[in-house]
Amino acid sequence: MCALANVLGFFAIPIGLTSIHLMQLPIILTALSMGSWNGAIVGVIGPISMAYRLSPINPYILLGNAILGFFTGFLFTHLKEMKTKPIIPQVISVLAAYIIQVPYIYVTDVYLMPLPSQVVLTIILPKLLLENIISVLLCHFILFRIDIQNILAN
Repeated sequence: MCALANVLGFFAIPIGLTSIHLMQLPIILTALSMGSWNGAIVGVIGPISMAYRLSPINPYILLGNAILGFFTGFLFTHLKEMKTKPIIPQVISVLAAYIIQVPYIYVTDVYLMPLPSQVVLTIILPKLLLENIISVLLCHFILFRIDIQNILAN
């Protein structure tokens, strides 16, 4: 999954003035199927190619995605028993993990990178939210058709 995240980091889908990528897909998929620590590991290792491909280099992406992977897995572990359609706890877990991740992204991008606050608030954060929503919807589709936990465990 780490390798897949690194490969997906090289591909972007242009949308207007920006582009989206689905590097979060393996992070979220691992977190939902294998738990918080596995999600965090894929979150740290998976985006290495993207973090060091950017100009300027942004190593803070690694911990940011580890936060996303850990909290998605942690929250889903507690929410998956909800008496509702399975997609609901998956989406809630990813959206809550994104909300937990936002302060870290803002501080690292604005104060450590440094990017203009308006760029982070109006482009980067909404784009990440869209990427996370697309990724969790794709993960839901994958999890219902493939026994990913069995494949990753072996």
